Amino acid sequence: MRSANLLGDLNQIANEAELWFTGMDFRFLLDSRRKLLSIGYMVESGELHSACYDLLASEARIATFIGIAKGEVPQDVWFRLGRTHVPTGDGPTLVSWAGTMFEYLMPAIWMRSYRDTLLQRSMETAVKTQKAYAAKNEVPWGISESGFYELNDAGAYGYRFFGVPELAMQRSEIQRLVVAPYASAMALSIDGAAALKNLRRVVNRGWFGDYGFYEAADFGPTASPSPRCRLVRSWMAHHEGMILLSTANFLCGDVVQQWFHQDVYVQATELLLQERLVLRHVSPAWQIKPPARPERTPAVPERQLALES
Repeated sequence: MRSANLLGDLNQIANEAELWFTGMDFRFLLDSRRKLLSIGYMVESGELHSACYDLLASEARIATFIGIAKGEVPQDVWFRLGRTHVPTGDGPTLVSWAGTMFEYLMPAIWMRSYRDTLLQRSMETAVKTQKAYAAKNEVPWGISESGFYELNDAGAYGYRFFGVPELAMQRSEIQRLVVAPYASAMALSIDGAAALKNLRRVVNRGWFGDYGFYEAADFGPTASPSPRCRLVRSWMAHHEGMILLSTANFLCGDVVQQWFHQDVYVQATELLLQERLVLRHVSPAWQIKPPARPERTPAVPERQLALES
């Protein structure tokens, strides 16, 4: 009986999600001048917000991709997303706004990535950079937007983005070292062995409660992180959902991606995800030899040409 009720609830949720998807229309969010999606629409004034999502290494690439797939956003919006690179020890990597794991990896829960592509290489390097940053600070890895240990008057934890400085265009105003387990769970698709090892490490530290992994562990200011952390003992539904879906992909052959890419609109658009990383190697100026100057044939005076003719 309970199984039948659960199946009925899941089917109802799936039908509602399908209605929400078909009912969405991204056209009104398009900034016609910048050819980018605005971050929001201000209902009271009836205007688009002046800021736009303009980075490919961003969770916003999902909305851009779906808008294009549905035919509501022109395809060139995808190519207007910023592709600025930052140098890392593993090569150039797409820069993100805050250097969070969420920006790089969350879209890959649904959207396939392809070998040696711009996005795949950047996701791989983002994970390596996060691991190196955490190792330097002697903490488990996985840094993203999350709750942190600061309570407001209502007793609720603070929430904001935290990232790796080497990958960030904008650094967090609050310089704290905060580790979120969901961030390393998303990396199961990139480096499964390392992600599993890291998740076991945080479980052994007690970062796990009745409803799954705790939201985060706060080690305090980055200038002088504490060897002991304060746990953010809460569970956020969307972060736990990312853990669940990432685990499903890891254990069941990328099943969530398969569901997403079964849609005919997605299949017609997925070529956008196969963009290759093209690097131009330019030699230093002092190594470039000027081309040999061709010997010039002496000009023949016009009078002589007239006599010879």
